[in-house]
Amino acid sequence: MPTSFPTALRVPPATLARPPRRGARLALAAILVVGLAVGLVFGFWPQLDLAVTAQIYDAAQRAWPYAYTPSLQGIRDVNDAVVRGVAVAAGLVLILRLAVPRIARERLPAGLSLRAALFVLATLAVAPGLIINGLLKPHGGRPRPIEVTQFGGTLDFVPWWSPYGRCDGNCSFASGEMSSAMWLLAVAVLLPPRWRPLGVALVLLWAATVGGVRIAMGGHFASDVLMSAVLTALTVWVLHALIMRPRPA
Repeated sequence: MPTSFPTALRVPPATLARPPRRGARLALAAILVVGLAVGLVFGFWPQLDLAVTAQIYDAAQRAWPYAYTPSLQGIRDVNDAVVRGVAVAAGLVLILRLAVPRIARERLPAGLSLRAALFVLATLAVAPGLIINGLLKPHGGRPRPIEVTQFGGTLDFVPWWSPYGRCDGNCSFASGEMSSAMWLLAVAVLLPPRWRPLGVALVLLWAATVGGVRIAMGGHFASDVLMSAVLTALTVWVLHALIMRPRPA
């Protein structure tokens, strides 16, 4: 008889929730410290955003030399494909675990659990979906580098925290592609403990690459990328604690 949805989420008493491990607490502390540092530094000294972007923009030619570079666009395409692939895979696991639980238990590895699929999909929906693309980008108002007067545009530059920019939609703060790249942390933290540090390191390296590409192409300021990374990492941490921590039967 098919297992009900709530029952499928239950775990044996022996695996009831325990306090977060030291590594999880350190990860949360690191996320909060980095977020506070980035927010304060770029908040009090917003000209740092302009200084970073000025190293890329060709003022003499009034052009963005890397805006249409095929290799950089290729990195964006790869990130999009990976994110879509992981999301589809998580969706399939979710469907199998709910529709045919007995077969799923026999055929799927234990790590591909219902909880894991829910966690991966929930973090995608909340971080890149709701927070970044649903709330911040449509309503933040911050113009992109290619739109501000300092780099050949027509709109005034504003700091990351300012709601007074004149961007009408799909704005610079925060970076959606950086968020989707950082979202892959949700997969990395589900790896076996032996491989987890390597997985996290690879995701951080990949996210830094994607963020650098967006800055180089004039699509985002440095603070857009960094704050997006922090918000996404924090979402992953919170939802991991809520979903993956075992609950009483």
